[in-house]
Amino acid sequence: PHPSECQTKMSTDHADKQQYDSFDANVYLKDFCGPGKIELYASIPLYVEFFSQFSDNSIEMLDFGGGPSLLPLIIAARKVTHYIHADYAKNNRTAVERWLKKDPDSFDWRENVRYILKLEGNSGTDEEVTEREDRMRKVLGEVVHCDILVDQVMPPGFECPFDVVSCLSCLDCVCTSVDSLHEAIRKLSSLVRSGGYLIVQGSVVVADHNLSEEEQKRKNEAIGEVIHTERGYVPEAKDIGGFKYQGFLYERISTYVKLMESCGFTVVKQFEYIYNDPFIKYTDSIGVVVGKKL
Repeated sequence: PHPSECQTKMSTDHADKQQYDSFDANVYLKDFCGPGKIELYASIPLYVEFFSQFSDNSIEMLDFGGGPSLLPLIIAARKVTHYIHADYAKNNRTAVERWLKKDPDSFDWRENVRYILKLEGNSGTDEEVTEREDRMRKVLGEVVHCDILVDQVMPPGFECPFDVVSCLSCLDCVCTSVDSLHEAIRKLSSLVRSGGYLIVQGSVVVADHNLSEEEQKRKNEAIGEVIHTERGYVPEAKDIGGFKYQGFLYERISTYVKLMESCGFTVVKQFEYIYNDPFIKYTDSIGVVVGKKL
């Protein structure tokens, strides 16, 4: 459920992979998953509601392009028997592996766990938090490399279809045309079993921590103005605050719905909201689409 953190290039069908080699997972976790951040995500209750339909210990799930975030795992943990976390960037996988091994310097997810427990109707006691984290570590089977830009997007042995595949704020980082986005969703579709679900989340603003604070502020203000005045739609590639953006990235809901339906899904839920973090001056428009595979 986190906003994406990348710099999208519009000159080719895909963003430059090299930018992810130096991705700073710790900065991302601090900015988007630290104290009080989870309350900014209006999509969290949607995900809690979605997973409530399943019986405990009943599904297998893949989080594709999950970054260093464990928010989907926190929500899904009691429903899944097996959970795979996949991401392209080694730094992101390392952050998850460190938490899995209880590295004392790994990111502390306990307050995020407590918040989600309360959304589920629990008290959120320390004991409940510990129980949920234990469950998370039990079902998190593997942390693996993935790459949506190649034919075999998952490592050998991990292509088997899943009941739920989530891909949150990932595709808008690497796809820079409707055709490349369509191809990515088609590949994800192959990972979902018949009757299973694909959850796709897309965002408009992309944070770039290589920018100075003033440059980032200027970028966010420019994009934020587009979100509020044009409902996030830019008809063609143009300069916004010194950064190039293209229309389909803003048409998240309608584009994702159309492409998911063309890949054999019935859309069962769509949701859009404005994410605004005044602490890091970050504004985003986020769209979520849930599809059930026919």
